[in-house]
Amino acid sequence: MHPSQTLAGTALVFLFGGTAMGAQADAAPPSTVPDPAAVEIDSGFDHIGADVHRIEIDDRPVFYLDDGPAEGRPVVFIGGQGTSLAAFQLSEFNRSLRLELGLRMISVERNGFGESPFDPELGYSDYTDEVLGVLDHLGVDEFAIVAISGGGAYAAQLAAAVPDRVLSLHAAAAVSSTLPTRDAPDCDTSLAEMKEEVSRYTHHPKDWWGVPGSPVQAIPGWQAAAYGDATRAFYVNGQMGDPSALAAEYRRPCADEAVVDAERITAPTYLYWGEEDTTVPVKVMEHWKEALPNVARATVYPGQGHTVQYRHWDQVLTDIAGLGDHRVVCRDGETLLASREELGEDAFLGNCAWQGSDSDRAKQ
Repeated sequence: MHPSQTLAGTALVFLFGGTAMGAQADAAPPSTVPDPAAVEIDSGFDHIGADVHRIEIDDRPVFYLDDGPAEGRPVVFIGGQGTSLAAFQLSEFNRSLRLELGLRMISVERNGFGESPFDPELGYSDYTDEVLGVLDHLGVDEFAIVAISGGGAYAAQLAAAVPDRVLSLHAAAAVSSTLPTRDAPDCDTSLAEMKEEVSRYTHHPKDWWGVPGSPVQAIPGWQAAAYGDATRAFYVNGQMGDPSALAAEYRRPCADEAVVDAERITAPTYLYWGEEDTTVPVKVMEHWKEALPNVARATVYPGQGHTVQYRHWDQVLTDIAGLGDHRVVCRDGETLLASREELGEDAFLGNCAWQGSDSDRAKQ
C-alpha cells in the first residue's frame, strides 16, 4: 500500500470519529433495520416463471409449459409470429387474476423457435399434432384457445381439427392467414429471399420485440422480458440468429394445406383489436367475422395498436373463464367486474393501474 493511502485513511478516521470499520457498520440508519423477530419468511420460493417441460412425440422433442391449477380450465396459449413459449410470461402481470379465475395455461413451442429443433418439412398440421399430443399427455380433453398476432394461423388450424374439444376461441390482433376469407399471402418471395429479409430481426432481437410508445411500457420489466423472449426464440438452442424458422413461418400460409374449413370452428369466438393497429389492421378482424359461424363478441379499442391484447389481457382472461357478460373496469380507484348494464358510457376499461397510460372506450 502506498504511504499516502495510509495517511488518507487516518485523516478520515480523525475527521469522522471511530474506526473505518465502525463507520461502515453504522452506515445504515437504525430506523431502516428490520426487527428480526418480526420478519416472516415463507418456507418456499417465489414464482419467477413457469417450468419448461419436454416430451417425445413421434421421436421429436416437444417443449411446453403448463402453469395453473390442475383442476382449472385448460387454455392453449399460442404466441405471435417468431415467438417462443416464453411469450406467455409477458401476460403474467395479470397472474393473480388468472389464478383467481382458475385458468391453467399451456403453451407448446413451435418448430425451430426456442428449444424446438427446426425441421423444414413440418407444417401447421404437425404443430396441431404436437399440441394435441401434449394435451393428451396431460390428460386434458376440453380446452380454450387464445392466440396473439401470428398465432392466429395456428389457432384456426387447431380449432378446426378438434371442434368438439374447444370450449372457446380468443383471437387478439390475430392474423387470418389460414382462413378462407384471408387476403392472398405473398408467395412470390422465395425462402432464401425471406431469410435475408428477416435476418435483421433474428440477429437483433431487440428490433423484433421493441414496442416504443405502447401502453405496456407502464408494466415494470415488461420490455426487458420481451427482449428475453426474442433471445430465447432465436438463440437459446444454439440457432445463433438463424432466420430459417422465422422465414418458414412467414411462408407457411403458401402451403397447400394452409386454409382450414372455417365452418368447423364452431366454438364461441371472441375478437380483440386495436383501432390503430398497422401490423394486423382492423380489416383482418372482418376476415374472422366473415369466416366463423359463432363470433360471440368482436371489440375494437380506440387508441390501441398491436399490443392491444396486453392492454386488455384482464378482459381476455375474464372471457376465457366464461364471464364474457362482464367487463373489467376501474371505478372510484377500485378494479372490479361489472355487467354490461352497470358499465356506463364513461367507464374506464381495465385495471386501475392502466390509468394515465391511455383513455379507453370500446366499440363492439
